[in-house]
Amino acid sequence: MSTKEPWNNEIYRAMKEESTEMKRHDRGKEESKRPLTTRFLTFLVVLMFILVGFAIGFILWNNQVRNTASIAKSFHQSSASKSEQASSQVPASSSTEASTPASSSTTASSSSSSSEAADTYTIATGDYPSTIAAKTGIPWATIASLNGITADGYNADGSAIHAGQVLRLK
Repeated sequence: MSTKEPWNNEIYRAMKEESTEMKRHDRGKEESKRPLTTRFLTFLVVLMFILVGFAIGFILWNNQVRNTASIAKSFHQSSASKSEQASSQVPASSSTEASTPASSSTTASSSSSSSEAADTYTIATGDYPSTIAAKTGIPWATIASLNGITADGYNADGSAIHAGQVLRLK
């Protein structure tokens, strides 16, 4: 039986082809998994970019809000200083006695905002760090450091300075 029958060769070839076909089939399953993984990773990358975009947007928005608040604060400060200058010029320009009581009332109101002791200052409504420094003649950085207040006018606990709050000056 040394001779091989022709159908044995065909069976052998078919078995050999079947194993390569199965390998191709298995490889196809693995390849079909790769695009799903790739799609998932792409989704994660896109999601990360969206989240980073929202974070950057929030940071920029927050900075814009702070800048707007500081612009409004400086506008109010400049308006207050202009109104103080105008009120001081009105009594000086008129020579009637009616203007004299007005100037004494402004003096009384400014002295009521500061406490009796020269070592403290009571914040009045409408006071800002720059106006407090101008009224007391002490730099705001010094007042802030003595009272644990930030340069922007916030207390150590994060609350803003408010009317009636007593500040140490020395």
